[in-house]
Amino acid sequence: MSSYKIIGCHTDSPVLKLAPWSKKEATGYTQLNIQLYGGGLWRTWLDRDLTIAGKVIIKNGNKLESRYWNAVKPVVKIPNLCIHLRREEEPLQKESELKPIIGMTVVENLFNAEVTKIQDDVFKIEDKHFASLTNMIAKDLKIKREDIVDFELSLADTQPSQIMGMHNELVSAPRLDNLASSLCALDAIVKHSKVDQKTQRDHSEVNMIVLFDHEEIGSTSAQGADSNLIKEVTQRISECFGAKSQEDHFRAIRGSIVCSADMAHAIHPNHQGKHQPQHSPLFHEGIVLKINANQRYATDSVTQSILKMLAHRAGVPIQEFIIR
Repeated sequence: MSSYKIIGCHTDSPVLKLAPWSKKEATGYTQLNIQLYGGGLWRTWLDRDLTIAGKVIIKNGNKLESRYWNAVKPVVKIPNLCIHLRREEEPLQKESELKPIIGMTVVENLFNAEVTKIQDDVFKIEDKHFASLTNMIAKDLKIKREDIVDFELSLADTQPSQIMGMHNELVSAPRLDNLASSLCALDAIVKHSKVDQKTQRDHSEVNMIVLFDHEEIGSTSAQGADSNLIKEVTQRISECFGAKSQEDHFRAIRGSIVCSADMAHAIHPNHQGKHQPQHSPLFHEGIVLKINANQRYATDSVTQSILKMLAHRAGVPIQEFIIR
Protein backbone atom coordinates (compact mmCIF):
# COMPACT_ATOMS: atom_id res chain seq x y z
CA MET A 1 0.00 0.00 0.00
CA SER A 2 1.53 3.29 -1.10
CA SER A 3 -0.85 6.10 -0.13
CA TYR A 4 -4.36 7.30 0.64
CA LYS A 5 -6.60 9.52 -1.47
CA ILE A 6 -9.27 10.88 0.87
CA ILE A 7 -12.26 13.16 0.42
CA GLY A 8 -13.50 14.62 3.71
CA CYS A 9 -16.96 16.17 4.14
CA HIS A 10 -19.37 16.92 6.97
CA THR A 11 -22.98 15.86 7.32
CA ASP A 12 -24.38 18.27 9.92
CA SER A 13 -26.15 21.61 9.51
CA PRO A 14 -27.36 24.32 11.94
CA VAL A 15 -30.64 23.16 13.42
CA LEU A 16 -33.07 23.49 16.31
CA LYS A 17 -32.92 20.45 18.63
CA LEU A 18 -35.34 19.45 21.34
CA ALA A 19 -34.07 20.13 24.85
CA PRO A 20 -33.72 17.25 27.38
CA TRP A 21 -36.86 18.62 29.08
CA SER A 22 -38.92 19.71 26.09
CA LYS A 23 -42.35 20.06 27.72
CA LYS A 24 -43.48 23.68 28.12
CA GLU A 25 -46.89 25.28 28.60
CA ALA A 26 -47.80 28.96 28.35
CA THR A 27 -51.13 30.81 28.11
CA GLY A 28 -53.03 27.79 26.79
CA TYR A 29 -50.35 26.64 24.32
CA THR A 30 -48.18 23.54 24.50
CA GLN A 31 -44.67 24.34 23.35
CA LEU A 32 -41.22 22.79 23.10
CA ASN A 33 -38.00 23.89 24.75
CA ILE A 34 -35.22 23.76 22.19
CA GLN A 35 -31.44 24.09 21.90
CA LEU A 36 -29.63 25.94 19.13
CA TYR A 37 -27.13 23.78 17.23
CA GLY A 38 -24.52 25.66 15.22
CA GLY A 39 -24.65 29.22 13.94
CA GLY A 40 -27.97 29.45 12.12
CA LEU A 41 -29.98 32.27 10.62
CA TRP A 42 -32.65 31.60 13.21
CA ARG A 43 -35.15 34.19 11.99
CA THR A 44 -35.60 32.09 8.83
CA TRP A 45 -37.14 29.32 10.96
CA LEU A 46 -40.15 31.49 11.79
CA ASP A 47 -43.54 30.92 10.13
CA ARG A 48 -42.55 27.57 8.59
CA ASP A 49 -44.44 24.29 8.80
CA LEU A 50 -41.97 22.16 10.73
CA THR A 51 -41.73 18.46 11.48
CA ILE A 52 -39.71 16.54 14.07
CA ALA A 53 -37.18 13.83 13.26
CA GLY A 54 -34.16 12.06 14.71
CA LYS A 55 -32.86 9.15 16.78
CA VAL A 56 -34.95 7.31 19.37
CA ILE A 57 -33.34 5.00 21.96
CA ILE A 58 -35.63 2.12 22.97
CA LYS A 59 -35.53 -0.87 25.31
CA ASN A 60 -35.60 -4.28 23.63
CA GLY A 61 -35.42 -6.80 26.43
CA ASN A 62 -32.13 -6.21 28.22
CA LYS A 63 -30.68 -4.27 25.29
CA LEU A 64 -30.87 -0.73 23.99
CA GLU A 65 -31.51 -0.08 20.30
CA SER A 66 -31.43 3.01 18.09
CA ARG A 67 -34.35 3.70 15.78
CA TYR A 68 -34.84 6.59 13.41
CA TRP A 69 -38.15 8.45 13.37
CA ASN A 70 -39.71 11.19 11.26
CA ALA A 71 -43.11 12.66 12.06
CA VAL A 72 -43.61 13.23 8.28
CA LYS A 73 -46.48 15.71 8.70
CA PRO A 74 -46.12 19.27 10.03
CA VAL A 75 -46.43 19.16 13.82
CA VAL A 76 -44.85 22.38 15.10
CA LYS A 77 -44.52 26.04 14.14
CA ILE A 78 -42.69 29.09 15.46
CA PRO A 79 -45.04 31.96 14.57
CA ASN A 80 -43.68 35.42 14.05
CA LEU A 81 -45.01 38.29 16.10
CA CYS A 82 -47.47 40.40 14.11
CA ILE A 83 -46.14 43.60 12.58
CA HIS A 84 -48.32 45.74 14.85
CA LEU A 85 -46.50 44.52 17.95
CA ARG A 86 -42.89 44.46 16.77
CA ARG A 87 -40.63 47.16 15.45
CA GLU A 88 -38.65 46.02 12.44
CA GLU A 89 -35.29 46.77 14.08
CA GLU A 90 -35.97 44.72 17.21
CA PRO A 91 -33.52 41.79 17.45
CA LEU A 92 -34.77 38.22 17.79
CA GLN A 93 -34.63 37.04 21.41
CA LYS A 94 -33.46 33.48 20.78
CA GLU A 95 -33.99 32.14 24.31
CA SER A 96 -37.63 33.26 24.53
CA GLU A 97 -38.88 33.64 20.95
CA LEU A 98 -37.80 30.31 19.43
CA LYS A 99 -40.22 28.10 21.38
CA PRO A 100 -42.20 26.08 18.81
CA ILE A 101 -45.94 25.64 19.32
CA ILE A 102 -46.92 21.97 19.16
CA GLY A 103 -50.58 22.25 20.20
CA MET A 104 -53.08 23.51 22.76
CA THR A 105 -53.06 22.69 26.46
CA VAL A 106 -56.76 21.79 26.60
CA VAL A 107 -56.35 19.17 23.85
CA GLU A 108 -53.21 17.75 25.46
CA ASN A 109 -55.09 17.40 28.75
CA LEU A 110 -57.93 15.56 27.02
CA PHE A 111 -55.38 13.26 25.40
CA ASN A 112 -53.73 12.56 28.75
CA ALA A 113 -57.11 11.63 30.21
CA GLU A 114 -57.60 8.99 27.52
CA VAL A 115 -54.22 7.25 27.73
CA THR A 116 -52.68 5.33 30.61
CA LYS A 117 -49.81 7.21 32.21
CA ILE A 118 -46.50 5.37 32.36
CA GLN A 119 -45.57 4.30 35.89
CA ASP A 120 -41.92 3.43 35.42
CA ASP A 121 -39.57 4.24 38.28
CA VAL A 122 -36.57 4.52 35.95
CA PHE A 123 -37.71 6.05 32.66
CA LYS A 124 -40.35 8.66 33.44
CA ILE A 125 -39.93 10.19 30.00
CA GLU A 126 -43.40 11.74 30.04
CA ASP A 127 -42.43 13.89 33.01
CA LYS A 128 -40.23 15.75 30.53
CA HIS A 129 -41.99 15.32 27.18
CA PHE A 130 -45.63 15.52 26.10
CA ALA A 131 -47.50 12.21 26.09
CA SER A 132 -48.91 13.01 22.64
CA LEU A 133 -45.35 13.24 21.29
CA THR A 134 -44.16 9.98 22.84
CA ASN A 135 -47.39 8.31 21.72
CA MET A 136 -46.82 9.42 18.12
CA ILE A 137 -43.24 8.11 18.20
CA ALA A 138 -44.33 4.77 19.68
CA LYS A 139 -47.17 4.35 17.20
CA ASP A 140 -44.96 5.09 14.18
CA LEU A 141 -42.17 2.79 15.40
CA LYS A 142 -44.68 0.08 16.45
CA ILE A 143 -43.34 -0.09 20.00
CA LYS A 144 -44.75 0.49 23.48
CA ARG A 145 -44.52 4.01 24.83
CA GLU A 146 -42.86 2.74 27.98
CA ASP A 147 -40.03 1.27 25.86
CA ILE A 148 -38.84 4.76 24.88
CA VAL A 149 -35.76 5.54 26.99
CA ASP A 150 -34.59 8.78 25.37
CA PHE A 151 -34.30 10.54 22.03
CA GLU A 152 -32.30 13.11 20.10
CA LEU A 153 -34.76 14.97 17.91
CA SER A 154 -34.46 17.99 15.63
CA LEU A 155 -36.88 20.25 13.80
CA ALA A 156 -36.98 20.27 10.00
CA ASP A 157 -38.89 22.14 7.33
CA THR A 158 -41.60 20.09 5.64
CA GLN A 159 -41.42 22.05 2.39
CA PRO A 160 -39.84 19.70 -0.16
CA SER A 161 -36.72 20.52 -2.14
CA GLN A 162 -37.42 22.00 -5.55
CA ILE A 163 -35.91 22.48 -8.98
CA MET A 164 -36.87 26.07 -9.79
CA GLY A 165 -36.26 29.02 -12.09
CA MET A 166 -37.73 29.86 -15.50
CA HIS A 167 -35.52 27.22 -17.10
CA ASN A 168 -35.25 24.84 -14.13
CA GLU A 169 -31.66 25.96 -13.60
CA LEU A 170 -31.78 26.47 -9.82
CA VAL A 171 -31.94 24.12 -6.83
CA SER A 172 -33.84 25.18 -3.72
CA ALA A 173 -33.12 22.83 -0.82
CA PRO A 174 -32.09 22.83 2.85
CA ARG A 175 -28.86 21.36 4.20
CA LEU A 176 -26.94 21.57 0.91
CA ASP A 177 -24.09 22.49 3.25
CA ASN A 178 -22.83 19.87 3.36
CA LEU A 179 -24.95 16.97 2.15
CA ALA A 180 -24.22 18.05 -1.44
CA SER A 181 -20.46 17.41 -1.08
CA SER A 182 -21.16 14.20 0.87
CA LEU A 183 -23.32 12.87 -1.96
CA CYS A 184 -20.73 13.84 -4.59
CA ALA A 185 -18.00 12.10 -2.57
CA LEU A 186 -20.11 8.96 -2.26
CA ASP A 187 -20.89 8.96 -5.99
CA ALA A 188 -17.20 9.44 -6.78
CA ILE A 189 -15.93 6.50 -4.74
CA VAL A 190 -18.68 4.20 -6.05
CA LYS A 191 -17.95 5.10 -9.68
CA HIS A 192 -14.18 4.86 -9.16
CA SER A 193 -14.49 1.41 -7.59
CA LYS A 194 -16.39 0.22 -10.68
CA VAL A 195 -13.62 1.60 -12.93
CA ASP A 196 -11.01 -0.22 -10.81
CA GLN A 197 -12.91 -3.48 -11.20
CA LYS A 198 -13.14 -3.14 -14.98
CA THR A 199 -9.52 -2.12 -15.50
CA GLN A 200 -8.15 -4.70 -13.06
CA ARG A 201 -6.69 -2.35 -10.49
CA ASP A 202 -2.90 -2.15 -10.81
CA HIS A 203 -2.03 0.38 -8.09
CA SER A 204 -1.67 0.24 -4.31
CA GLU A 205 -3.51 3.46 -3.44
CA VAL A 206 -6.44 3.40 -1.00
CA ASN A 207 -9.48 5.48 -1.97
CA MET A 208 -11.54 6.78 0.96
CA ILE A 209 -14.30 9.18 1.83
CA VAL A 210 -14.80 10.37 5.42
CA LEU A 211 -18.12 11.97 6.37
CA PHE A 212 -17.70 13.73 9.70
CA ASP A 213 -20.27 15.10 12.13
CA HIS A 214 -20.26 18.31 14.21
CA GLU A 215 -18.39 20.60 11.80
CA GLU A 216 -20.87 23.36 12.59
CA ILE A 217 -19.78 23.42 16.25
CA GLY A 218 -16.02 23.00 15.93
CA SER A 219 -15.43 19.34 14.92
CA THR A 220 -14.11 18.38 18.36
CA SER A 221 -16.51 15.49 19.09
CA ALA A 222 -15.64 11.77 18.96
CA GLN A 223 -16.93 11.66 15.37
CA GLY A 224 -15.68 15.11 14.33
CA ALA A 225 -12.79 15.92 12.02
CA ASP A 226 -10.61 16.90 14.99
CA SER A 227 -10.95 13.46 16.57
CA ASN A 228 -8.67 10.42 16.21
CA LEU A 229 -11.15 8.70 13.90
CA ILE A 230 -9.31 9.07 10.59
CA LYS A 231 -5.94 8.40 12.22
CA GLU A 232 -7.15 5.13 13.74
CA VAL A 233 -8.96 4.00 10.59
CA THR A 234 -6.01 4.60 8.27
CA GLN A 235 -3.62 2.86 10.68
CA ARG A 236 -5.84 -0.21 10.78
CA ILE A 237 -6.14 -0.24 6.99
CA SER A 238 -2.36 -0.02 6.66
CA GLU A 239 -1.97 -3.03 8.95
CA CYS A 240 -4.59 -5.00 6.99
CA PHE A 241 -2.71 -4.24 3.76
CA GLY A 242 0.57 -5.55 5.13
CA ALA A 243 2.33 -2.57 6.72
CA LYS A 244 5.09 -4.21 8.71
CA SER A 245 5.88 -1.23 10.91
CA GLN A 246 4.56 2.15 11.95
CA GLU A 247 7.17 3.63 9.64
CA ASP A 248 5.47 2.02 6.64
CA HIS A 249 2.20 3.65 7.68
CA PHE A 250 3.85 7.05 8.17
CA ARG A 251 5.41 6.87 4.69
CA ALA A 252 1.98 6.10 3.18
CA ILE A 253 0.43 9.05 5.05
CA ARG A 254 3.15 11.45 3.84
CA GLY A 255 2.44 10.42 0.27
CA SER A 256 -1.30 10.92 0.65
CA ILE A 257 -3.72 13.76 -0.05
CA VAL A 258 -6.93 14.80 1.70
CA CYS A 259 -9.45 16.95 -0.16
CA SER A 260 -11.76 18.80 2.21
CA ALA A 261 -14.98 19.22 0.24
CA ASP A 262 -17.47 21.79 1.51
CA MET A 263 -19.87 24.30 -0.01
CA ALA A 264 -18.96 27.85 -1.07
CA HIS A 265 -21.39 30.75 -0.87
CA ALA A 266 -21.98 32.18 -4.35
CA ILE A 267 -22.10 35.95 -4.59
CA HIS A 268 -25.50 37.40 -3.69
CA PRO A 269 -26.71 39.83 -6.39
CA ASN A 270 -28.25 42.10 -3.74
CA HIS A 271 -25.16 42.05 -1.48
CA GLN A 272 -22.18 42.12 -3.84
CA GLY A 273 -20.10 44.16 -1.39
CA LYS A 274 -19.86 41.17 0.97
CA HIS A 275 -17.29 39.51 -1.32
CA GLN A 276 -13.79 40.43 -2.47
CA PRO A 277 -14.37 41.60 -6.07
CA GLN A 278 -11.73 39.45 -7.81
CA HIS A 279 -12.51 36.37 -5.73
CA SER A 280 -16.30 36.16 -5.71
CA PRO A 281 -17.68 32.62 -6.29
CA LEU A 282 -19.88 32.71 -9.37
CA PHE A 283 -22.41 30.30 -10.78
CA HIS A 284 -21.29 28.34 -13.86
CA GLU A 285 -17.63 29.18 -13.24
CA GLY A 286 -16.63 25.86 -11.73
CA ILE A 287 -15.38 24.31 -8.52
CA VAL A 288 -14.25 26.82 -5.87
CA LEU A 289 -10.79 26.57 -4.30
CA LYS A 290 -10.89 28.24 -0.88
CA ILE A 291 -7.59 29.90 0.06
CA ASN A 292 -6.60 31.65 3.28
CA ALA A 293 -3.16 32.99 4.16
CA ASN A 294 -3.84 32.32 7.87
CA GLN A 295 -4.55 28.64 7.13
CA ARG A 296 -8.26 28.75 7.96
CA TYR A 297 -8.35 26.66 4.81
CA ALA A 298 -5.56 24.15 4.20
CA THR A 299 -5.13 24.92 0.49
CA ASP A 300 -1.55 25.79 -0.53
CA SER A 301 0.27 26.14 -3.84
CA VAL A 302 1.04 22.40 -4.03
CA THR A 303 -2.44 21.09 -3.27
CA GLN A 304 -4.23 23.60 -5.47
CA SER A 305 -1.86 22.80 -8.34
CA ILE A 306 -2.74 19.11 -8.02
CA LEU A 307 -6.46 19.88 -8.02
CA LYS A 308 -6.10 22.26 -10.97
CA MET A 309 -4.35 19.54 -12.99
CA LEU A 310 -7.04 16.99 -12.11
CA ALA A 311 -9.79 19.47 -12.97
CA HIS A 312 -8.11 20.27 -16.28
CA ARG A 313 -7.98 16.59 -17.23
CA ALA A 314 -11.69 16.25 -16.35
CA GLY A 315 -12.67 19.42 -18.21
CA VAL A 316 -13.89 21.10 -15.00
CA PRO A 317 -13.31 24.87 -14.55
CA ILE A 318 -11.76 26.16 -11.32
CA GLN A 319 -12.25 29.47 -9.52
CA GLU A 320 -10.35 30.79 -6.51
CA PHE A 321 -11.91 32.31 -3.41
CA ILE A 322 -10.57 34.38 -0.52
CA ILE A 323 -12.83 35.81 2.15
CA ARG A 324 -13.20 39.57 2.40
